[in-house]
Amino acid sequence: MSKNKNITDFLSLIQDEAFINQVNKTENPNELLEELVERNAGNSDSIRYAFEFIQVNLSNRTEMGSEDFDQILKNIQNHFKRKTYLPYLNFIPQLRIAAIILVIISIGSLVIYHHFAKDPLSQFAQSNATDSNQATIVLSDGSTRVLKNNDSFIDYNSTDGEVLIKSDYEQKKIENKNNIKDAVFNQVVVPCGQRKKVWLSDGTLVYLNAGSSLTFPATFYGKTREVYLKGEGFFEVSRNEKVPFIVKTNHIDVKVIGTTFNVSAYNDECIVSAVLVEGKVEVSQKNQILANDEFTLAQGQGLFYSVNSKNSVVNEVDVDDFVLWKDGLFKFHDMPLVDIVRRVQKYYSLPIQIDGEKLANILVSGKLVLSEDFCEVMKYLSKTIEGSYEKTHDGIYILKQ
Repeated sequence: MSKNKNITDFLSLIQDEAFINQVNKTENPNELLEELVERNAGNSDSIRYAFEFIQVNLSNRTEMGSEDFDQILKNIQNHFKRKTYLPYLNFIPQLRIAAIILVIISIGSLVIYHHFAKDPLSQFAQSNATDSNQATIVLSDGSTRVLKNNDSFIDYNSTDGEVLIKSDYEQKKIENKNNIKDAVFNQVVVPCGQRKKVWLSDGTLVYLNAGSSLTFPATFYGKTREVYLKGEGFFEVSRNEKVPFIVKTNHIDVKVIGTTFNVSAYNDECIVSAVLVEGKVEVSQKNQILANDEFTLAQGQGLFYSVNSKNSVVNEVDVDDFVLWKDGLFKFHDMPLVDIVRRVQKYYSLPIQIDGEKLANILVSGKLVLSEDFCEVMKYLSKTIEGSYEKTHDGIYILKQ
């Protein structure tokens, strides 16, 4: 294997989130290393060096403020824009971990630190992840409250730590035992087949789609307003020029002053997107060694990030195709039936099959009402293709002509 290939594989591994998480969380590093090497015999050297490099850089880590980290990283990025140093890696006689650290310690250490700095936002989101089929609120005091189906509005726009849960029929309060100024983060989890609205303490309104969760502080403090999204959310951000609003996901961050946009970042999808309805947003792409690519979106544009290639493209879009879900509608124009069914399955978490490849690829246009009655949805899809559907004894819905 060539030196260039070794270096490329090594650099790829030390910015691979899944690989870093494995190394960081394992209780038996030696066993894990041998298992990885055995499964990837042709890449064993790169795996061993990357494994050791990550372990070294995760030990004895000194605390660093986020502003310090951001400034240092920016300086390094600017430095490498002026001078190209990567070719010098070709002259490393042996891919030894000590040599690699000397060459890219300033970059690699910061990337790994960035992954594992004590970010309470992402930590709270991950530690409180739930697969419940009920909508829930997780408070910073550790308590969890289940929401009813008709509890469609969660209001954090208060000053005393109380959360208001509103429906068409009633309003109730949930008290957070932690003082609101001491509270870390809260989380709203939305199961399949439901949508929720959350009014944050700064006046920002967030619509959460099915199978999504939003982690956020009960009250925003500091120089930024940061939230963490898994799944899909539509944001109407309250304008504050001095305190930018940032939506964090696993792969992209979206930074705004005050605007309206949609972010889709489901863990089981290979495309992460940000679509701008009005205003202006800055989108930064994560998981890059030398630089986090940044894009500025204009109204009517969408950024689409590929999890597989780690590249982004910006396109002009029909925003209704991406945002009408918040109004209980799914719009599609000349979309293959198989793609429509995939989105319907995600929303309801129910299995749907299409009878035949020809039917699966038929192009369909229209709007679908995301009804609480799934049978109504299947009836509509059947009429759209001038066909029918049936439900098998094991609960699978089949579309046919």
